[in-house]
Amino acid sequence: MNLEKYRVENDEKGKKNAYIFKAEHVYEDMLKSLKTGKIKGTTTYNPEIDKCWTWRQQEANIWTGYANEGKSIWLKQLCLIKALKEDKKFIFCSPEDFPAEEFFDDIIHTLTGKTTDKDFGMDRVVSEKIYEEAYNLIKNNFIFLYIEPPHNSIRSVLEEFKRICKKEEIFGCIIDPLLKFARPKEMAESRDDIYAAYIGSICVDFARQTNTSFHLVMHQVTPVLDRDSKKYPEPSMYRIKGGGSWSDGFDNILSVWRPNYASDKIDNEVQFSSQKIKKQKLVGIPQRVSMRFDRKSNRYTNFSNEKPIFDFDSIMYKSKLIPMSQALKQ
Repeated sequence: MNLEKYRVENDEKGKKNAYIFKAEHVYEDMLKSLKTGKIKGTTTYNPEIDKCWTWRQQEANIWTGYANEGKSIWLKQLCLIKALKEDKKFIFCSPEDFPAEEFFDDIIHTLTGKTTDKDFGMDRVVSEKIYEEAYNLIKNNFIFLYIEPPHNSIRSVLEEFKRICKKEEIFGCIIDPLLKFARPKEMAESRDDIYAAYIGSICVDFARQTNTSFHLVMHQVTPVLDRDSKKYPEPSMYRIKGGGSWSDGFDNILSVWRPNYASDKIDNEVQFSSQKIKKQKLVGIPQRVSMRFDRKSNRYTNFSNEKPIFDFDSIMYKSKLIPMSQALKQ
């Protein structure tokens, strides 16, 4: 749609970024939607996860949870699946993954099921041949952006994202995590709820304008340990660090939680939850999915049978007419 046709006329202060629509202006689009159906979220390639949440462009998502409980790696894994199955492209601005080679190595670890760190033993390290094959599978689908502090405000990141989106067909944009990014000077003293409203508005607008799926990773406030269960409470959209106003400004709120992590750091149970879905008919219905995380393969697995939630091996090793276990030894 050519928005310029509907822009509010200029005034003495210059061009306004406002647009007025009458029903007649969008009637053709309305008819098309009536005949072909609404644009729904697209699959994660796991039916249980699809019940909770699906990928829908022009929506802004918050991912929340406690520190070191898997928010980032879960999101990267979902992006990797989408890239492998549909050749989608993603931009990450993730200071905690810097330097960039660590970011790409993490993705290759998941794809191959073998670590890229030789300190874990040569029997667990991916071979150079398999490493190169994995690299070739993902090299065109992921872009890593780094902006030096204190110039790394969210607006600065979005402006750079927008520049890249004009050059390449980007499907998803990820900022991870919020606390690593500077507040703009004009908002340095603003209340948290005002800052949340500001970030929410520019992130949602960015997703709409660029036709991308936008994701912002955020932490929870410091939890209080339950004396009886020895667990932290389940992450909540109302306990996002910075205040509950964050949940108001975004389309979807998603969380990752390791329920037993407080008392047992080795326990691998993980719970993915969609806590808020704005357009439930199109995206999913808020609910939970229990999984496990396998550290050796860097993959998430089904809770009951511990089979991977996605068959990476069928893509990584599809050209080989030998078992995966044997292929990994090459």
